[in-house]
Amino acid sequence: MKEQIKFPLNAQVSDRLFFLEFLKAISITAVVSYHAIFLPRSAFVANNGILEVLFAPLRFCVPVFLTISFLLFERQIAQSSINSTLPLLQKRLIRLGIPTIFWFVIAAGLKALNGNSFTEIINAILTGEIFTGAYYLLIILQLMVIFYFIRNWLNSAKNIFITIAIQGLVFLFIYAAICGLFGNQVLTFLIKMERPLIIYWFVYIPLGIYFYRNFSWIQNKSRSLTKTNKILILCFTAAIMMIEYTILTLLLKNSLRPFDYAAFSCIFSVPAIFICFASVTEKNFPSPVLKLTKLLSKYSLGIFCINGILAQIFLSIGTKFFSQANFNLTQILLIKIISWIILLTISLLLSIVLKRLGLKRVVS
Repeated sequence: MKEQIKFPLNAQVSDRLFFLEFLKAISITAVVSYHAIFLPRSAFVANNGILEVLFAPLRFCVPVFLTISFLLFERQIAQSSINSTLPLLQKRLIRLGIPTIFWFVIAAGLKALNGNSFTEIINAILTGEIFTGAYYLLIILQLMVIFYFIRNWLNSAKNIFITIAIQGLVFLFIYAAICGLFGNQVLTFLIKMERPLIIYWFVYIPLGIYFYRNFSWIQNKSRSLTKTNKILILCFTAAIMMIEYTILTLLLKNSLRPFDYAAFSCIFSVPAIFICFASVTEKNFPSPVLKLTKLLSKYSLGIFCINGILAQIFLSIGTKFFSQANFNLTQILLIKIISWIILLTISLLLSIVLKRLGLKRVVS
């Protein structure tokens, strides 16, 4: 294993860590894209599978977010003067718990006003569907606890790669279940448990730890790659994601949920993204783009939650007005892109407003 970097707090390292801000910015932008069609699925059902494949390369977003979370948590532990990890875990869980409770309560209140029963609201909370994307908050809370128990075991590179291999075997099992090799019971169970089920996500713990401990090597390797090589890596990653999601959409008849991220290409996308962008610095961007990048990164949590709630509100409105509509592929792409920009902008602005109102802990 490469020499571990200690991340001393100085301006040079701040610049070296900018690429994590950049990754958070592009990841939250990608996340919003998946929530940006405010129309009933019946209005574009014929093109839904095509949309899933076209936007498949953006599925790196949640895996990258999770990997960054564990990279930074590992960094916090390594730099801490406290011998025990438990106080740091408790602090992290409180930090995550506050926005989770806040946004879940807001979303639950809106659903109650919309006529949903108490049982329906509880079910939506447990399945991570209380608002669009809420499953992520349930996942990260679970993974933080698992991280605490397996971190020492992941001290060796061998065990890190074993964990990654186990995740691969789990994905093979899921593929087999989708193909019907275990009967309907297993597939029914997986669908019922929805996306917060931990079997889709634990691989990002060892990836985060590994990237932290090999941070210098990754950045040096990124610097050594030419722009052409990086473009080829990103194009290859996009291609294998589109191919795998073509297979998944065919197997699942255009409805990926809850298997949106049960893909080998999602795992592969994380090292590809890191190796291509680890050498990015603030000097690579003009001032307006740099400012926007930092804003998107800073408020990524707020954007994630607000856009998920707004997406459901806008979808409810769109369903009332376009329940009988039918859009072709060009029209739905145009609608998606415009909605994407609008949703991202509103979510960012509301995050800034909430921060200024003293609610910083629920948006950043």
